[in-house]
Formats: sequence, structure tokens, C-alpha cells
Amino acid sequence: MLKEEKKTQLIRDYEDWWEHKLQRPIIAVSLMPEEKLPYSRGEQLRMCYDPQVPEKDVAKAYRENFEKTVFIGDAVPVFYQRATGILGAYLGQKWDVSVDNATVWFREKEESLKDLHITFDRDHWFYKRSLNLMKAFSDEMGNDLAMGIPDLGGMMDIFESMRGANNSLIELYDDPDEVLRVRNEIYDAYEMIVKEQMGLLNDLPKLGYSAWLTVLSQKPYFVSQCDFCCMISPAHFDRFVKDTLAKESQLVDRSFYHLDGPGAIRHLDAILECGFDGIQWVQGAGAAPLDSGQWDIVYRKVHEHGKLLLVFLAGTEELSAIDHIINVIGEAKDVAFLCVGSVRDRGVYESYLKKYNVPL
Repeated sequence: MLKEEKKTQLIRDYEDWWEHKLQRPIIAVSLMPEEKLPYSRGEQLRMCYDPQVPEKDVAKAYRENFEKTVFIGDAVPVFYQRATGILGAYLGQKWDVSVDNATVWFREKEESLKDLHITFDRDHWFYKRSLNLMKAFSDEMGNDLAMGIPDLGGMMDIFESMRGANNSLIELYDDPDEVLRVRNEIYDAYEMIVKEQMGLLNDLPKLGYSAWLTVLSQKPYFVSQCDFCCMISPAHFDRFVKDTLAKESQLVDRSFYHLDGPGAIRHLDAILECGFDGIQWVQGAGAAPLDSGQWDIVYRKVHEHGKLLLVFLAGTEELSAIDHIINVIGEAKDVAFLCVGSVRDRGVYESYLKKYNVPL
């Protein structure tokens, strides 16, 4: 785990980065051991969703993994509850945990659109478990750990999850007012939950705030998204998505937007108007590499609008994207690279950290 002087340096540098004062990139490198971690991502996920596993035991299992992981550069250990779309579970969706795929599949609700009315039950066992998990992780690790609230998901992503993709797209045309009603009900529950969960997190000992984009913040921080937007036009984005995104961006002190795939780029101008502090770019499976030049328009536009930019890098083969993106935007500030690799490649990662003056 991190030494106290390292924590102090990370807090200082991340705060400067959020405030656009850090004159270097954030490069966070989490290195996996050559042997298997004690628990796979799927096993960790199953424990979080299993009411028979005490929350304190879940926290201890995560700690075992953290202690086997090497954090260098700007990397910090983070807990947030996966998987994307937990809000749907709080609102009555049933689910199946896939240990092999390390994800959760949320089932469609059976009601017709007109009969679908969103209600939030604070006494739902799974919602209370989420709160208890945050308490247990804070009790177990305190300021050794950055923490975020669960990965709630996007408003229209939850709608699609409840209705199914085909139904959702048809209903945008056939019954748009009902779509907006349900979406607004989802948002009302979302806002209530964000405020309540973040209120709890405010009072818990921790290294700082984080989220599934694992940067560190000393102010409440969250990530918004709408993967559903890849299937709709700009006109439909403006009608069904943009207004709630603008509200989401102001719910907490700091906010990021998860821009996922080539189909999302057509909405980038509208997203940049919503007030987010930064944009995370994912080019999508099977798409051109991050340093291909195809995505330079994203890097330039985000930077020119004064937003922070964040990308994930998997393995040493993607490290060249650091040089490429910094060259495209013309400076080494206001950008973050979250890297995951193996300890056997530690020297390669450390060479990049040294090149960009990132403390090891």
C-alpha cells in the first residue's frame, strides 16, 4: 500500500490537476503480480452481490488483492461497487452475476411502458448493502483507500436496460412523452441516491473520492454516461439525454463524462455544453488504436474546450498513445492516463513516468 509521503504527494498533484495547475500529465500505473491475485474480478463482484458474505469479509478480500498489486506513478487503490447499472437494481430490476465474465446482467422489467412507474425503496436489502459496503471498506482501510459511490449508470442506459434495446428505440418515436416520464422518474431516484450515498461518503475516513475512473479527488466526484446515445440521432440526444446530463454534471463538485465509441462522437459538442469537468474517451472494441490519428478530433476538441481528458491504456503496447495524445493537444497538462499492466514490465512503465516527470 502507499506510504504517507506518497499519499501527500498524490493529494497535492491530483488537486493541481483538477484545477488545471499541474504542468505534467497524470499517469497512474497499476501492475498485476505474475501469479494470480487472491480473488478474480468476477469473484469480487459475486461477493459484493451475495448477502451471505459479510461486508467486512468483502473488504478484507479486496485488501488482499490491493496488497498484491503494485501502484506506481499516480495510481491509488480504489473501491466502488460494480457493475454499471446498479441504479436499475435499486429500482427493482432483477440480475444475474456472471463470475466468468466479471459482470452483471440486469433483466428487463415485464411491465408495459405505460405501466412502468419507477419507485425507490430505501429499505431494499441491496441498497442497504451498498451503504454497508462503503462503511466496511472505510473501516478496513481508512485513508489507505480512495472511495466512490456505486456505478449507478446513465439515465437512458437504465431505461434501455429495463425496456430492451428494440423497445426503447421504437418507443422514442411511438410514445416519446412516456419515455420522458419514465426517464424523469429514473433521474429523480438517481439524484436522491447520489446525494444520500455521497452524504455518507463525506463522513467516512478515506484517502479521497474516486469512481470507476480511478483518479483521486478531495472533493466529491462522479462519472456520467449514456452509451445508448450511440444508437440515436443528435435531435433525439437533445430531447432525451442532454437536459439530464446537464443536471448530473452539477450534482457534485467534480464530474466526468464517459464517451464510448465512434458512434458517440457525433454528440461530443452537445456533451461539452453540459458542464462536465472532463471527458474520458474509449474508442471501443475492434476500433483503431488510440494513437492512430483517427481520434485526434476528440483529443483536440476536448482540450480546446478547456476540459480534462482521460484515457485507459492496457498493456505496454498502448503506451505510445501517451506521446501521441500529448503531441496532438500540444502540451503535457490536463490529461490523465490510467494504465494497467504486469509487474514484469515495470521498467517500461517507469521509463514513461520518468520521461514525463511523474514521481514513482
